[in-house]
Amino acid sequence: MTGRPARTQYSPSCVVLAAGVKAQWLPDAAHHTMQFGRAWSQVFDDLGAGRLMRDPSFLVSLPSVTDPGLAPDGRSAAYVLFPAPNLDHAKPLNWARLRGPYRESMLNAVQDAGYRGFGEAIDAELLITPADWADRGLGAGTPFAAAHTIGQTGPFRSTNWLGDNVVFAGASTTPGVGVPMVLISGRLAAERLTGRDRAYRSLAWR
Repeated sequence: MTGRPARTQYSPSCVVLAAGVKAQWLPDAAHHTMQFGRAWSQVFDDLGAGRLMRDPSFLVSLPSVTDPGLAPDGRSAAYVLFPAPNLDHAKPLNWARLRGPYRESMLNAVQDAGYRGFGEAIDAELLITPADWADRGLGAGTPFAAAHTIGQTGPFRSTNWLGDNVVFAGASTTPGVGVPMVLISGRLAAERLTGRDRAYRSLAWR
């Protein structure tokens, strides 16, 4: 069996600021909090057109609220995630130039949303932009892989079988994004090469 994968339509990307922060910063905050801007519907227009969000919506995550062992004693783990355009545009954003200014705009948005003192609480950090995702080998600079359009969802997603000895596993192939789906894609890829494991019910998509 052989085939040629269709051109992938990619999901938007994101900018992530992961940080180690002082433990006293917002000790009563939730693990995950979504902050929605007033121009929510325009977010999708901006991302689809390759523009930064004019009125940001973003995720604030404090995983050490749930599991204190994720950070050293006396510190907390945090990250903020801002959706951003992927790099699959005629004129992708120049993240080498935007990196510093966008970090500052992220900190301002987070603090304006009520997370006072976030910037001052940071002890260590890692900023990951779409250009960084691309450097890590992720298509179009997005960690969210192929978009979940109707034509790219479930069994309609790109096949994991390109040829007799060429198979794919991961978020952009069948069946989709997320750890369970990617594990299933790995099993499907293995079955393509070695045959079905009779000890388990087949997971093959038809």
